[in-house]
Amino acid sequence: MLFIDSNIWCYYFNMGCKEHAKVVSYLDKILKQEQIIINTVVIIEVAHYLIKNLGFAGKEKVNILLNLPFKVIDFDYEQVKQSVNFLDKFSTTGTGIGGRDATLLAAMAKAGTNSIVTNDSSFNHIKGIKVINPITR
Repeated sequence: MLFIDSNIWCYYFNMGCKEHAKVVSYLDKILKQEQIIINTVVIIEVAHYLIKNLGFAGKEKVNILLNLPFKVIDFDYEQVKQSVNFLDKFSTTGTGIGGRDATLLAAMAKAGTNSIVTNDSSFNHIKGIKVINPITR
């Protein structure tokens, strides 16, 4: 199981990003091989980015995203509480983990995975988290 961060989805769907080719090459393989996890925070963040930057084409890409075979962890009240706990644990330790990142950690914990595909180096500072960065591979 892999959690995929919003920056990876943004690179995947935006052909204008310099990271696009590497991310597409990586994601196209793992979408067929792995169970993918995301949370509702990632979905809305990617939707915002795509629609803001690509307009109508962005909305079409959001619809493609929403039809991909992944497991969605809803950001409900229990996820809020868990996110606050992660924020409390990591935000003052110099990791770079902020509120949105804390929601990813909470979703990963709920899903039972420690692997995240991201270009965010903050996760490198969290013991027990396996970071996969397709851009630097």
